[in-house]
Amino acid sequence: MARLTGAVAFFDIGNTLASVTIAPSGDRIEELRAYPYVPGVLGRLRDRGVRLGIISNRGPLLASDVNQALETAGLWDFFDPALVIYGPKDSPRIFTDAAARAGSPEYVLFVGEDHRERALALQAGFLVAPHPRLALPILERPQPLRYIRVIVPPVHAGEDWRAALEDLPLVPLHITGHEGTTIYAVATPEAAARLDDLGFWVDRLGAEGEPLTTDLYLLRDDRQLASGFLTLDGNSMEFFESGPATRNVLASTAEGLFVAVPAGDSIESYHFSSARHGHNVKLVPTPVPIDHGAEASRLTEARAGDVTISSAGLDILNSTIQPGRIAQHVERYAGAQPAGSSGVLIKSRHVNHTDNATAVDALVADLDQIGGGSFAVRRHRFMHEGRPLENVIAELPGRDLDGVVLVTAHMDATGARQPGYQPALDPAPGADDDASGVAGVLVAAEAILALDAMLAGAPRRTIQFAAFNAEEQGLVGSKAYARDQALLATPIVAVFQMDMIGYDVLPERTFELHAGFTPSAAVQSGSMALAQVMAKLVPQVSPDLPAPQIYPADSEVDPGERRSDHYSFQLQGYSACLASEDLFAGPGPSAPQAEMNPNYHLPTDAVVNTDYAADIARVVAAAAWTIATR
Repeated sequence: MARLTGAVAFFDIGNTLASVTIAPSGDRIEELRAYPYVPGVLGRLRDRGVRLGIISNRGPLLASDVNQALETAGLWDFFDPALVIYGPKDSPRIFTDAAARAGSPEYVLFVGEDHRERALALQAGFLVAPHPRLALPILERPQPLRYIRVIVPPVHAGEDWRAALEDLPLVPLHITGHEGTTIYAVATPEAAARLDDLGFWVDRLGAEGEPLTTDLYLLRDDRQLASGFLTLDGNSMEFFESGPATRNVLASTAEGLFVAVPAGDSIESYHFSSARHGHNVKLVPTPVPIDHGAEASRLTEARAGDVTISSAGLDILNSTIQPGRIAQHVERYAGAQPAGSSGVLIKSRHVNHTDNATAVDALVADLDQIGGGSFAVRRHRFMHEGRPLENVIAELPGRDLDGVVLVTAHMDATGARQPGYQPALDPAPGADDDASGVAGVLVAAEAILALDAMLAGAPRRTIQFAAFNAEEQGLVGSKAYARDQALLATPIVAVFQMDMIGYDVLPERTFELHAGFTPSAAVQSGSMALAQVMAKLVPQVSPDLPAPQIYPADSEVDPGERRSDHYSFQLQGYSACLASEDLFAGPGPSAPQAEMNPNYHLPTDAVVNTDYAADIARVVAAAAWTIATR
């Protein structure tokens, strides 16, 4: 193979080369773990004569600490120290300076996950790639990437076709269809042509080069779905009839609209009217095996048989997960009470508002205080629309039992249904969506720590309590975390997500459990098993609740599929289930109608039914404890 001695490739670090977790203080790397495919990619580039460098924003971290973390992860020796450049990527200047430092090579490439940073690199004359696996193909033959849709012909759906995709210069973004036979991806023209020759059905979507400076989103037009076929009542005419946005729509499908959002635009500007819960999903490169089900089938015996809580355990759940405690947490995160000792009120948890960072700090402090030294609390960092954001994770290490159980919610909020909403300035208290879920995670952490003390050293799996950021932007934070855990082979056996558990006005206190995942029967089966565990626990721990409405039922599709953070884990093959208030009609024609919160995505989302939220949180905590100890 020809040498590429005239080429230099610069890489971002976090979410491109490695998973990065930050200490609670925010100024020290807790752990930097290289993705398993990265050493091979870097090694092949180096063997071909490509000089390797780094362009990354270290923020408050010391350069020496970042370098040491790269060395500990086994990455530092791949890079030329003279080409390691740290600084904000908010203009083309850092890229032009990097090219000059490299001696103005024939080809200079930037590899990074953020489309805004790639756009700036292009302005500086760089080639760009959204994923390391595409670096060598682009340097070998500079070529425009494009979005493609790959369909396995139905007659071949049962064959072993996945390995053929893994060998191509192609990065999957989204998998759909029965048993995952439709894949949206970023690929080179060569990859698309080879798929043609292999007999796949391939649609080239959008223009050549579009993946370089856009993010791909799936947007659901719930107003059009409600109006039905041949009724002109969707959002597309309003958003995409004229102007530059007309070329952003790549496809219209049963799932929704596939839209390429360019650098400089925000997904916030595509908040459709009559949008329902979970109406958009950001589709991100995810170089994991496309086959699903490996994790969903693990430890199924832990979910089988009778599910009971001891009387002592029930006393702990009842005493710790109380409406008053839910109210305290909701008021603090929805801005009715100070979030911490500083007396600061959180006006908004929107990712574009400065108080989002305040909420992150408050969650770190709360989980550290709840744990009392028992939790390993850390910040999981990721990028979205040029902005560094953080998830918050608290881990209670396991004893003698394999696997990890997650109890999760999302921390961010939005008021985007308000006409003229300004996300950087206007309120977004999000009491129900999803301060109620955050409160559920915090009280679950308190209860499970007390249950663990009661057991006094008995075997238990690791339990993580997670608050994900940028859920309202398309499940962004949970996707970043779930992808990292899959790449690092974390053996997650169960994910329990709480999203909007605080609105209930009508007399019948209905609530929902969502386990549907069409692309994999194995993942759906494992997720359904988690829902069944919760259903069995309801009469024991929250007898004021009726039996949950469990989706999917019979032959119906789960209307909550892909609409909250549990989906990010299902995509990686993990069993995951969403607990929520009554968001959707059904299942079945005899079920009560949905009881949607009228304050959804409005600045008026400021109050929750704390008795109801406590009942749901108690069920989730009991289920997580059951799976963790069996």
